[in-house]
Amino acid sequence: MTDREHLQLILILCSICTKQDTKELGTFIKVNGAYVEDVNFNKILRKAMKILENRRCGDVACTDWLMNELFYMYKKDYSEN
Repeated sequence: MTDREHLQLILILCSICTKQDTKELGTFIKVNGAYVEDVNFNKILRKAMKILENRRCGDVACTDWLMNELFYMYKKDYSEN
């Protein structure tokens, strides 16, 4: 994966978070889960978290919203199996 591709995915994730778009986040996770290696996804997530660390999404910090949504998705997938 190139630096340009990393940056594009980081910016997409940041955009999703600032819009608090749960449906789009789910799609982003599914697509990246199929095509992006764990190491690269971790880099994307960490960079997005760094960019969003001082941003707020309404009443909640964007990073908190992202982590809460990721945990909810994990719990949902785990409970279905």
